[in-house]
Amino acid sequence: MNGNTTHYAELEIGLSRGADGVYLEELRFSHPESETEIPPLRGETPIDAGELLQHQLDPRAYGKALGEALFPDTSITLAGGKTTSLRAHYRRIETAVESGSLHLRLRLRLDPSASDLQALRWELLRDPESGDALAMSEKSLFSRFMASQDWRPVKLQPKSEPKALIAVSSPSDLGEGKKYQLAEVDADGEIDRARQALEGARIEVAGKDEPLTLDHLINRLRDGIDVLYLACHGAISKRDNVPALYLQNADGTNAVTRGAELATRLAELARPPRLAFLASCESAGTEAGTDALGEVTAQASLAPRLAEAGVSAIVAMQGQVSMQTVEEAVPVFFTELMKDGQIDRALAAARGRVRERHDAWMPALYTRLKSGRLWYVPGFAGVEDEFGKWQSITSDVRAGDFVPILGPDVAEHLYSGVRVRAQELAARWDYPMQPHQRFDLAKVSQFLSVRQSRKLALREVGDQLQRGIRQRHGDLGKGGKIFGAAMDKCLQNEDDPFHILAHHLKARVYVTASADPLLFQALKKGGRKPKPLYCNWRKTSANHPKEPPYEGKARREEPVVFYPFGVDRKDAIESLVLTEDDFLDYLIAAADYKLIPTVVRGQLVKSSLLFLGFPLGDLAFRTLFRLIMSLEGVHLLKRHAHVGVQVDPEEHSLADVERARDYLKLYFQTGAGDDAPSIDIYWGSAADFLRELRTQLERTAGEQTEAEEDEDDDDGWE
Repeated sequence: MNGNTTHYAELEIGLSRGADGVYLEELRFSHPESETEIPPLRGETPIDAGELLQHQLDPRAYGKALGEALFPDTSITLAGGKTTSLRAHYRRIETAVESGSLHLRLRLRLDPSASDLQALRWELLRDPESGDALAMSEKSLFSRFMASQDWRPVKLQPKSEPKALIAVSSPSDLGEGKKYQLAEVDADGEIDRARQALEGARIEVAGKDEPLTLDHLINRLRDGIDVLYLACHGAISKRDNVPALYLQNADGTNAVTRGAELATRLAELARPPRLAFLASCESAGTEAGTDALGEVTAQASLAPRLAEAGVSAIVAMQGQVSMQTVEEAVPVFFTELMKDGQIDRALAAARGRVRERHDAWMPALYTRLKSGRLWYVPGFAGVEDEFGKWQSITSDVRAGDFVPILGPDVAEHLYSGVRVRAQELAARWDYPMQPHQRFDLAKVSQFLSVRQSRKLALREVGDQLQRGIRQRHGDLGKGGKIFGAAMDKCLQNEDDPFHILAHHLKARVYVTASADPLLFQALKKGGRKPKPLYCNWRKTSANHPKEPPYEGKARREEPVVFYPFGVDRKDAIESLVLTEDDFLDYLIAAADYKLIPTVVRGQLVKSSLLFLGFPLGDLAFRTLFRLIMSLEGVHLLKRHAHVGVQVDPEEHSLADVERARDYLKLYFQTGAGDDAPSIDIYWGSAADFLRELRTQLERTAGEQTEAEEDEDDDDGWE
C-alpha cells in the first residue's frame, strides 16, 4: 500500500433539462485535502446539438465548441450580490488543481431529462480557453457517471487475477445473400484479439464451440466474472428506438435480443460483471471508419441500461472503430487497468495512445464508480514499514496478547453485509426516511420497532440472516441448526475468515458485535471449548444489570466469546441491542454498571486490538469503541499495535482511508488523552487481513520464543 499515490480532485458536472431550450448545469467540486464542502455552482447553458454537428468532421473544433458551451461565460449573481460564471468557476477549480499538484477526476452526470445529450461526443471535450483535451490525458480522467436503481452497494474486490469471459456471437444467417445483410463475424479473429488484450487475466470463452444464446451467456456469467468482453452486432429498433444485440438461437441463427431483456437478466445475477467491454465487430470487407450508425448507437444506447442493471462500469464504442485504433488502444487499456483497477485512468491512457487518430474519442466510459476504481490493493495505509508492522502484530498474536473484535461484516459471505441487510429491510417495509439512512440497520430497526413492534423487528432481523444463508448455500436446515451447517461449509475452506479465526488465531478472548452463534460454532467445531458471555443489561423491576459470572482463567483452548450487544437466543432475547433506542439505553446502563466482564476487561487493555468487519460509521462500532476507551488501564494499550480493518473498500479512495485513520486516532485520543495508543488502518476487508495475517504467521513461525510457547503457564512471579 505504500509508494507514490496520485491524488485526484473531483469535479462532477450535472446537466438536466430546463425551460426554453436551455439546460440547467451544476458544478460540484471536492478537494482531497479539504474537510470542508465547497458549495456547488448552478447556472444555465444553451447546448445546441445542431451547432456542434457542424464540427463533426473536425474533432478539435467539436471539442472546443463543446467546452465553450459547457462552461459559458454568462454572468451568475451569487448571494450577497457578487457575480461569477460557470467558466470563471471552472477556471478557479483548474487553478486549485494545478497549485495543489493534483490531477482531476471529471464526471459527467446526465439527468434522465437530458438523456438526449448522451449522443454528444463528450470524449472530445476541450478546455474552453487553452483548448487542451480533457479526456485524452491521465491528468484529467473523464467518465459518464450513471445513476442506478440497483441499491446493492458496489463492492470492490481485492486485486487478484481477474476472471474474464470473452463472448462472441457469430450467427450463421449473416452475410451477403442471407437473411441478415450484415458482415459475417470473424469469431476466431475477435477471440484472438481479445485474448491478446486481456493478457494477465484468467480467460474463458463463450460462443466458439456452441451458439451464444442469452441463456448460455447468463449461465457463464453466474460463475463470478469480473470482465465481460462482448463482441456482437447490434442495431436500434426502428419501431421503438431501443437497442438490441444480435445473439444466437440454439441452432446458431440470429436471435435479436432487446437490450432491456439482457439488462433484466444481468440485474438478476447475484454479482453482475464489474466491467462490460462492448467491442465493435470487425470483419472482412468492412472499411475502417465506415459509418455504421445502427450498430454504433446500439452499443452507446445499451451502456446506460447495463449500468442501471448493476454493472459497475461499461466501455462502449460510439462509432465503427478502425482496426488500427483497436489494436493500439485496447491492449493499453487492459494493461493499465490490471495495474491498479482505476478504469477511468486506464481508458485515458488508451485514448492518449491514439490521440491523433480520427476515432480516438469513440470508446466511452459509463460508470457507477465515483472513485473510478474496480478493485483495490490490500495493505496498510500510510505505513512506511509495512513488514515491521506485521512483525509487531504477529508477535502479539503468537504470545496470545491480542483480542479479535468482530463486526457484522465478517460473515458477509454468509448473509450479506450489514448495509445491504438494512437496505433490504428498508425496501421490504417501505422505510420512508432519507435514502442514505436506509443503510443504517439501527435506524431501520428503530422504524420497524415503532411502526410495528420491537418483537417484529427482532424477528425480521433474525429471519433475514437465515434467509441470506439459504439464498447463498441452499437449504441447510431450520432454526439454529442452519448456523452450524453453514459453519461446517466455512470450515472446509482454509481461506474462510472463520476457519482462520478457529485454527490460526487462538485468542483467549473474542469479542463479537453479532448476536448469532457463528463464531461460537466455528471455535467449537474447530476443537476448542468456547464459553459464551453476555449481559442482561436492561434495568427492570425483574432484572438488575450485573456482570456475567465467569470462573477460572480464559485460555486459548477454552476461550471466552463475549457478546456485548447480546445473543439471539430464546432465553436471552432482552439482551439484544438492535434499535437506536437500544443503543442509547445501553450506554446509559454502561454508565452505572460494568457491562464488560472482568475477564474481558483485563484482556482488552493489555492486548493488540484487531477490529474486523465494521463499517466505519456503524453505531455498534462507535458504541463498543467508546466503552473500551473508558476502561481503567486503557493507557496500557499504547504498548501494542492496533489495527482497524473495518474500513469497507467500497467506493473509497486512499485519501478516504487516510482520513479514516485520523478519525480512529481521534477516537483513541478522546478516550485516553496523552496516553492514546496508535492505530493503523488496513485497506481491505476482514477476509483480506486474516488471510495475510495467517501468511505472516506462517512466514515467521520459526521466530516463536519459549515464553510464547508457554503462554498459559505462570511467568515465575506467581
